[in-house]
Amino acid sequence: MRRVKTFPEVMEIEAYIYTAGPVGTKWLENLKAGKLTAAYCPKCGRLFLPPKMFCPYDFEEVRELREIGQTGVVESYTVIERDLSGERLPERKILAFIRFPGVEGGIIHYVKAEGLAIGMKVKPKWRSERRGSVTDIEYFEPV
Repeated sequence: MRRVKTFPEVMEIEAYIYTAGPVGTKWLENLKAGKLTAAYCPKCGRLFLPPKMFCPYDFEEVRELREIGQTGVVESYTVIERDLSGERLPERKILAFIRFPGVEGGIIHYVKAEGLAIGMKVKPKWRSERRGSVTDIEYFEPV
C-alpha cells in the first residue's frame, strides 16, 4: 500500500478574508437566485467563467454579467476515494471541470453520475436554501 504524505498547513486562502469584488459579488448574487452567469467583455464580446474584472485579451473593464445556459459539458474529471490522511471516504466523490457553450473557462464542481464520461452533458442541482456561494450548487447531474 502506498503511503500518503500530508503537510498540515494554513493556506493563504484560509488565513485571510478577501472580498469577491464588484463582478464577483454580482456573480454570487446570481448564484443565490439560481442563475449561472459569466462576465461579458463589451469590446470583444467574449464571456468568461469564473468572472473576471478585466478581459485577458484586450484588458477592457468588465461591468456586465450575462446569463448562460445551465447545461455544461464535462471536460475532465477525477474520482476521489481517500481523504488527505489516506483513509477511505464513506462515499467516493467526483470533481469535474465543466465548460459551457460559448464561454471561456468553466467551473470545477462535484458531479453525481453513474458512468461519467468526458463530453457528458450535465446541469446543476441547486440547493433549496441558497446563500450566495458556489456551494449553492449542490452538485451537477446528467441532463
